[in-house]
Amino acid sequence: MASEDDRKRKCFTFIWKLENASYCYANVGDHLESPAFTVDEIDGTNWKLELDPSSIAFPTYLGFFLRRCEDARIEEGDAESEDDAESVDDAESEDDVEYEDDAEYEDDKSIEIDLEIALLSSDCKVLKSYEGKNSEFEKGDIFGNSIFASWNEVYEKRSVFLPQDTLTARCRIWKSVGEMSKDVQCFARTRIAVEKRSFLWKIEKFSTLYNEKQTCEIKSLSNGERLMSFDLFLKERIMTDEMIYLKVFPNFQKIKCCTFRLSIVDAFKNTVKCFQYEFWHRDCYGNKDFTLCYTKTELMEKKNIYLPNDELSLWCECAFSCGIALEGIEMVSNDAIAVEKKKPNNCSLNTENELSVPKSVLIDDFKSMLNDSILCDIKLKASSQSYPAHKCVLSARSPVFKAMFSNTMKEKINDCVDIKDLNDDTVSRMLRYIYSADVGKLEWGSATDLYEAADKYQILNLKDICSFYLKNNLCPQNACEALVLADLHQDGDLKAFVRDFILSHRENIFNSEE
Repeated sequence: MASEDDRKRKCFTFIWKLENASYCYANVGDHLESPAFTVDEIDGTNWKLELDPSSIAFPTYLGFFLRRCEDARIEEGDAESEDDAESVDDAESEDDVEYEDDAEYEDDKSIEIDLEIALLSSDCKVLKSYEGKNSEFEKGDIFGNSIFASWNEVYEKRSVFLPQDTLTARCRIWKSVGEMSKDVQCFARTRIAVEKRSFLWKIEKFSTLYNEKQTCEIKSLSNGERLMSFDLFLKERIMTDEMIYLKVFPNFQKIKCCTFRLSIVDAFKNTVKCFQYEFWHRDCYGNKDFTLCYTKTELMEKKNIYLPNDELSLWCECAFSCGIALEGIEMVSNDAIAVEKKKPNNCSLNTENELSVPKSVLIDDFKSMLNDSILCDIKLKASSQSYPAHKCVLSARSPVFKAMFSNTMKEKINDCVDIKDLNDDTVSRMLRYIYSADVGKLEWGSATDLYEAADKYQILNLKDICSFYLKNNLCPQNACEALVLADLHQDGDLKAFVRDFILSHRENIFNSEE
């Protein structure tokens, strides 16, 4: 972190927000670049920030760098027309050649700066930083750290590092000799394009499905091009029942990465999660085979539950990253107050209409809607108590609720959701989080129950909070329970963490009753 002396010196500050940051699509060795920015008081040089989501040497780390751009800055009014440029290129006089060489020499000269690159929280606190003193840059030179931050830490604390899935990076530049005449702030934004899709895929006449395959295709909403397709088919193994396979084909000519999740929907509109997977452009093979959690015989034996009217219903959720949707410099502010000196006062600024909205007031209003049952239009019926709520709020916070209320399901018709598999405290805590982003004080039992509820209704940030609590409160007495929980919900990250904990405490755990 910059010293107190540095904070008193005038500097150039560049703030870069990367939206949909969890969909960083770069291949190993590639990187994401910020829009270029110009520092007038350091010879009008151009710079960029670079994020390396992964590298061959450090695939689990995020690299962060500052690069001096190759291209020289062209002052306004100095640019020549294309005809003039062509005449200069064609000129053969010695004077012209000497002029070009001199200009190139001036632009290629080395400069020396002090700098700090950092990742910031939503309230502008420094989460990670890396500094350079008297750093020398020629055109094309780069400075930074290949292991700037661990992806495991970023995802475990995503509410801090990635609020609203936005990564905030900052670069500050000082003169190594002398001081700048004024503070300057430059704000830029890059948004990774993401298309999300959820739908119900119905396989009719399932009992007669043998050799033929059922195919589903997902097309882009913007241009109608195929993003992904998948085939469902049966395959009989030797001495075993017919397995139900799904082969997924992402179209990596149009997308960079995608996430895919599939669940079986039973006759009571409950979902049974089958699997979820991430596909990346860097993967060796684009397509992949999955097996459903039930065989054909198992489904047929419970056809009243899973095959009403001989129809298998699959709930599919996909998200596709298609490259960069938006990027550019949003604002440059001279004589600016340093970002870290501004007090947020618990307010957020909407840059479109410049209205300051106190977050605490907004949260209190939503709590009041819930606590006072204002204009409620749905009830969540738990094991022994009903909780009034609002369809629009539940739909905005949970894709499962959104699907319930968007389709002709019994919950939409009856204005009641039966969730008797969850206890009253868990439903109350889940609603509290949905309306206020707060879960209250957690204990082991409430955290595991809330984790299961968050997974069932796909409230991913709540699931991350519960997972973070479980990881931080593991002990030899509860590690086996956590391992079973992670395996049941196919949570590879939590499962790997618990497995490592068990191995590091093998002497106590392997001989225990658990």
